[in-house]
Amino acid sequence: PPRLAPSSKRHLIAAAGGALAGALAAAALLHPAGQPGVIIASAVLCAAIAAITLEDALRFRVPDPWVYGALLSGVAWTFAVRLRSGEGGLVAGGAVLIAVVVCGGAFLAVREVFFRLRGIDGLGLGDVKLAAAGGAWLGWEAIPVAVLMAAAGALAFVGTQALTGKVRRAEGWSAGKRIAFGAFLAPAIWGTWLMLQGVAEV
Repeated sequence: PPRLAPSSKRHLIAAAGGALAGALAAAALLHPAGQPGVIIASAVLCAAIAAITLEDALRFRVPDPWVYGALLSGVAWTFAVRLRSGEGGLVAGGAVLIAVVVCGGAFLAVREVFFRLRGIDGLGLGDVKLAAAGGAWLGWEAIPVAVLMAAAGALAFVGTQALTGKVRRAEGWSAGKRIAFGAFLAPAIWGTWLMLQGVAEV
């Protein structure tokens, strides 16, 4: 059962804090004067990421309005960046669509294969949608970096739980135990995107 009831107010508070953190991080870590668009984009992405991370951590659920917002804003951002780089509209739009389909499709394939092998859902559909949103912001080439960061964070979390005794050694981390992977993947997407903006400036 969910640990907390849905709360739009909770989402909005998290999103507001995320937007502020995203803007400040971009302004501090990237070239602040010449990239106001990047600062705004970071705030928009981090707002959605904060709401998603909090909700998944509390309720094992990726909220649709925020993941769809991340997806649509990512499509708009990447499409605009590609247009500014000189690509035609058809090429830019096709590249963004391919990234979304490849990233979301890869997670959907993992979900289906895991279910057929183990008989349980290893990934939620919210994680699939989040991967698609990550593809919109990062492209299919960079999404593995975010997934690796998220997996490392999740493993560290499980290890910490074991070391602190919250997971008994005799039980281990059984198939019945759940982990909110979206709560690790969401901030990893933002962190990877921010890193890519820094690389683009060098």
